[in-house]
Amino acid sequence: MHPQANASPDEEFTHNGELMSLRLIYLHMIEEYARHIGHAGFLREQIDGATGE
Repeated sequence: MHPQANASPDEEFTHNGELMSLRLIYLHMIEEYARHIGHAGFLREQIDGATGE
């Protein structure tokens, strides 16, 4: 197992000179995932006209 595998979400580290926490990385990943899902939903709606209601 990787030594960082049990890291706390609040543990901070530096990457490219920027202080980050695992919590911030998770938040960013969730935001990006949600944004892409929204784009896919918009495209699907344009193709088939269904609004998901």
